Amino acid sequence: MQIDLHVHSNVSFDSKIKIGLLLRDLKNIGLDGLALTDHDSLEAIPKAKEIAKKYDVKVFSAVEITTREGHIIAYGINEQPPYRKSVGDIIDWIHDRDGIAVCAHPFRLTAPSLGEKVYLQHFDALEINARCVMSQNRAAELAARLMNLPLIGGSDAHFTQNIGSISTFFYDELKDDDDLIHAIKHGNCEVRYRVPISYKAELIPAIPEEELGLLDKFIETKKEPILPIIETKGIKVQFIDRPSSK
Repeated sequence: MQIDLHVHSNVSFDSKIKIGLLLRDLKNIGLDGLALTDHDSLEAIPKAKEIAKKYDVKVFSAVEITTREGHIIAYGINEQPPYRKSVGDIIDWIHDRDGIAVCAHPFRLTAPSLGEKVYLQHFDALEINARCVMSQNRAAELAARLMNLPLIGGSDAHFTQNIGSISTFFYDELKDDDDLIHAIKHGNCEVRYRVPISYKAELIPAIPEEELGLLDKFIETKKEPILPIIETKGIKVQFIDRPSSK
């Protein structure tokens, strides 16, 4: 199953995505489902799950929580989260409710992110985020390896055209939030990048030997001094500078 695990509906203050229209077109985008991760809100999830049944796609419960240090995504949570608490307190709150805590865009510089503080917390997974540059996602990959944690992928989409730019492929069918949590905890998934354009490799033909020396000849020609020629009464005279005698 191909799931985008980080999507914002227009319930989020900074998103333009109308969830009904998105779910209608989700299969055409190449996705089997998504996790709604609105900022500090679960408002859109019940209605979205109902709409998803009509189009045979899945919606999973999630929320992007604002902490004092950075953003955390909680999966499998159906209770309004506390706001601007410490990272440690929020992780404990999520675990007390049998959810999982994922560090969102850990090393992104243009959004509230934990950076190196990620190493001090007990996350269940780290995120590869489409709004991060490659070096920031590479840092997240390294952190996951060092911390022995799974990686998940999400587009962090706020506009429909960004949906699925990074997603997560699950090896098994997911029926509900419990299946999602189990699969992430056990690393039964992998991050997938969508490449919109494919390039076909083509061999460049070899340069003929007779052309290889053309540039050198041109350079040597340019090095030769250009000496003035004066024509008078039909006679051409070329003046050549001579070194002065001492």
